[in-house]
Formats: sequence, structure tokens, C-alpha cells
Amino acid sequence: MTKFDDQLGAALDADDKAFLDNLENGRGLFDQLGATLQGPMRFWSYMVGIFTFGFFLLAVYCGWQALQAEQIRETILWSVGFLVLFQAVAMLKMWLFDRMNLLSLLAEMKKIEFRVAQLGDPEA
Repeated sequence: MTKFDDQLGAALDADDKAFLDNLENGRGLFDQLGATLQGPMRFWSYMVGIFTFGFFLLAVYCGWQALQAEQIRETILWSVGFLVLFQAVAMLKMWLFDRMNLLSLLAEMKKIEFRVAQLGDPEA
């Protein structure tokens, strides 16, 4: 342990340590997804979820039509639609997971801020 860790441990009381231990365990996937549906960006998170689901359904439809097509031209066009829609789904999911990552990083920064504040206040 470093001197900083020793000072940090001495500055925290039992409640603060329990709070930090709870944060150390992390949150599950569904807790993180739920966190994206709150706050100032919740409208966009809902929109991304709706569009992702819609694009997925359209991609399944295009894939089914590509399998059922009788001419090569139809098969190619439906397959292109399938690929484009799945790319859209992938990009929207990347946005959502980047948002989850941002919120996770903000939580980590808050933990560090809390620790530094506790370290600077000897009566805490």
C-alpha cells in the first residue's frame, strides 16, 4: 500500500467504506441500460432503442424476403437491404454502449472526487 492509500483508509469511516465497496462491485448490464434511460439524454436513448428494434424487424423481413425471392436481382436487393439495416442496428447499438461507457466513466470520476474530498477533510 502507498501512503495515499493509508491516508485514504484512515479518512473514511465505516459508512463511506461501505458506499465505496458497493460502487466497487459495479452495476450489471440492465442497471447500466436503465441509467441511459434517465437524465438529459433520455429522449435520445429511447429513440435509439425504438429505431434499433424497428431496424432489426425490417432486417429480419428483408432477410426472409431474400430467402423467398425467385429472381437473382430480387435476392440481391433484399440482401443489400438486410445488410444495410443490420449495419444501422450495429451503429445504434454502438452509440448506446458508448453512452453506457460514458456514464460508467462519470461514475468512476465521481468516486475519485469523493475519495479526494474525503482525504482533504480530516473530520469526515
